[in-house]
Amino acid sequence: MSVGEAENGAPTMAAVMAGMPVVWRRLLAAHVPDRLGRCAECRTASGSGERWPCSLRRIAEEAERIYGLELGRAVGE
Repeated sequence: MSVGEAENGAPTMAAVMAGMPVVWRRLLAAHVPDRLGRCAECRTASGSGERWPCSLRRIAEEAERIYGLELGRAVGE
């Protein structure tokens, strides 16, 4: 199993998103903690959000990591 692959060999959401730096950068900028430690972007109708880091934040962080690894490989070739 390589970086960004699920156990079944399919690319993970983070691996797909790694090729879209504009998307993961926007997610990282938007999905930040509020004063209560919840995601400021992931709000429900009641006003409470998912605990931070939310799932989208974690996926975007992994996409950023994969992007960096791929960039490093490209420079090293």
